[in-house]
Amino acid sequence: MNTLKRKATDGLLWSGIDKFSTMFLQFVLGIVLARILVPHDYGLIGMIAVFIAIGQSLVNSGFYAALIQKKDVNDRDHSTIFYFNLITSILLYGILFLSSGYIADFYKEPLLVDLIRIVGLNIIIMSFSLIHRVILTINIDFKTQAIVNITASLLGGVVGIVLAIYGYGVWALVYQLLCKNLTTSLMFWILNHWKPLIVFDSKSFKALFGFGSNLLISELLRIFFRNIYLIIIGKTYNAEELGYFTRAILFKQIPGTLVNSILQSVTFPLLVKVIDNDAKTKDILERSVRLSGFLLSPVTFIFLFYSEPIILVLLTEKWLPSVLLLQILSLEIIFLPVQFVNLNYLNAKGRSDLFLYLEVIKNILTIVVIIATYKLGLVQLVIGYVGVSFLSFFINTYFTKKFIRYSALNQLEDLMPYVFTGLITGGLSFYISNFLSTPLLKLFFGVGTYACFYTLLSYVFKFRELFELREIFLDKLKMRK
Repeated sequence: MNTLKRKATDGLLWSGIDKFSTMFLQFVLGIVLARILVPHDYGLIGMIAVFIAIGQSLVNSGFYAALIQKKDVNDRDHSTIFYFNLITSILLYGILFLSSGYIADFYKEPLLVDLIRIVGLNIIIMSFSLIHRVILTINIDFKTQAIVNITASLLGGVVGIVLAIYGYGVWALVYQLLCKNLTTSLMFWILNHWKPLIVFDSKSFKALFGFGSNLLISELLRIFFRNIYLIIIGKTYNAEELGYFTRAILFKQIPGTLVNSILQSVTFPLLVKVIDNDAKTKDILERSVRLSGFLLSPVTFIFLFYSEPIILVLLTEKWLPSVLLLQILSLEIIFLPVQFVNLNYLNAKGRSDLFLYLEVIKNILTIVVIIATYKLGLVQLVIGYVGVSFLSFFINTYFTKKFIRYSALNQLEDLMPYVFTGLITGGLSFYISNFLSTPLLKLFFGVGTYACFYTLLSYVFKFRELFELREIFLDKLKMRK
């Protein structure tokens, strides 16, 4: 096995362990919290999520991708960005602190003042660990990142649950996040051993900002317009309905974010290395699209067919209004990571200007759809949300088609075998599970038979991804022996 392929394999495996373990922990711990807390608590957090996300994005400023994309990056670059991020995070926290009263008045929720001022500290905390993540990612060292992320998620989750049990309500969610991010930053400093130089290189900053600024604007637009639904629902409806939406979004995001995080973290540094070779670049993109389809098609149909027993068994009846929202949102799952695969290509190519161009087009589309649906009701608003995501798939593939002839139709062709297999096995397992009487039996028997049918048909149809994943795990087992 050549060095690049071995690094890719190890990176994929450890990134998978990292993302899966972290998501699994967050999922399980989140279920425990949701059974203790009420939708209104999650709605309050949803109201301020967009402001925190924008703050974190401004701290990043697109430098994460810029540092990875730069082929001759050095400690002067790292140190320059570290100090810039730290200063920026402090200024942003100050702005957020002073704005908290206005935000609370906008939503007519006085408690938001204190919530924003405490949650906002995460912006400063996270600025300390960006460079450590960059260095580890460039070296395709996802093992260290896995250790840090899993430990921090577990510790934060335990703190949140304990506080929820003792009646802290929404503050349990706040301190869970603070504990997680503080642990993350401390562990990166301990395990990575990188320390900043006492230097700020203006030439380095200008060069990196030239690439990162477009990504920053793109990321700000993406975050704002993806979270604008939280603002609209919180303002137009109420915190409880926003809580139902955020819970459905969380369920939907787990599998898509998991696969997207693995693909993005592993394929981006690989794409940078082979970006001048169109054939190798296209091969990486095709493999990423197919792997995404193979992993996410069954998840899409599990949520579509089993949303009600999932909500009833895991969260109890108080969360039932989330069922229909989750079913609608599940239709987005399979397309989201594929979109980021295409955007990853533009970043690796150094074309952050085109990345920004696509983001502007998608955001104009988002505004049009929101205006057309927000007064019709929450369900119609969510349908519009998914519709924008589907159309964005075609928008994001425009330059991939232009540069390496890998069009939206080509990518759909690569996805369809997995979609049809997922639909067939989902329908069959759902039909069988309908003969069972309780939600618990329907959920576990239905999902269990679904997994068996999907794996069996994947073997019959000789899906390469099934055999490649098996080989990766077998190789790692042999290496351990």
